[in-house]
Amino acid sequence: MDMFPCFNDCISGTSPLTKYGIHIGLPKLPEAGKSTHIQILSKWTSDCNASHLCFPQDLDFVPTRLLDVGVADSDMIRLVEQSHYDHGPTRYLALSHRWGPPQDHQTFCTYTTNILQFRERIPVSDLPRTFGDAVNVTRGLGVRYLWIDSLCIIQDDPHDWNVESKLMEQVFSSAYITLSASCSRGTSDGFLKPRHDRQCVTARAQVEDKPWYYICDAIDDFRHDVDEGELSKRAWVLQERALSRRSIYFSQAQSYWECGHGVRCETLTKMKKHVSPSPSGPNPPLPG
Repeated sequence: MDMFPCFNDCISGTSPLTKYGIHIGLPKLPEAGKSTHIQILSKWTSDCNASHLCFPQDLDFVPTRLLDVGVADSDMIRLVEQSHYDHGPTRYLALSHRWGPPQDHQTFCTYTTNILQFRERIPVSDLPRTFGDAVNVTRGLGVRYLWIDSLCIIQDDPHDWNVESKLMEQVFSSAYITLSASCSRGTSDGFLKPRHDRQCVTARAQVEDKPWYYICDAIDDFRHDVDEGELSKRAWVLQERALSRRSIYFSQAQSYWECGHGVRCETLTKMKKHVSPSPSGPNPPLPG
């Protein structure tokens, strides 16, 4: 049985079944990081681009350094500086993540001793899992550049830290999308994790040509998954979240999209917006 019925209609909100007042959603969530999941993230992005003004097209800030993730399926990325970016506006994603205790998680950073090597090549297979997941999502969304603090700031250079720390507001407020690793405990943990099984009961309409209906457990819990998630235990997360114009939160249960027009859930629920915590950031959601 097809567990993703009328996918394109459902995600765009044009499914004819909505006229019956029945909430249309996905009874089973797709595998994290795979094509159907990326399709949902891409649809959120394109819908915001077409319908909202959350990401102005005239933003001209670019970070000092970015990771050039190149093309899908390549095992190489590299660290590039402003003079190497494509001409014209440079779209990049920013990763908001926990480093985690060093005894439990791989420390993978740019230092004065390896920056020349990283400018040439960084094998994706060498990246800790959280960084590898961010590369995969960035490529899946068709974006070439990615900003990760530990790789785009020279960690043992006090002068570079002093300069770059003053640019953090612009880094997150100018990012095309912020990827928030809400369920990751640290760099080695990753955020594209297997989903929990969701209880589901199927039923068929009396009319033979009507589709199946699914009655499922409610799993939309933005407060628990995001506000109280692993990432929210990090000291700088409030700043990064408030400054980001658009964010995708990767929780254990599902992914959430947040922009100035509210929150969308991977189950295809939409949550109402409330009062914005900052001039540039999104509005915290209320269920509805």
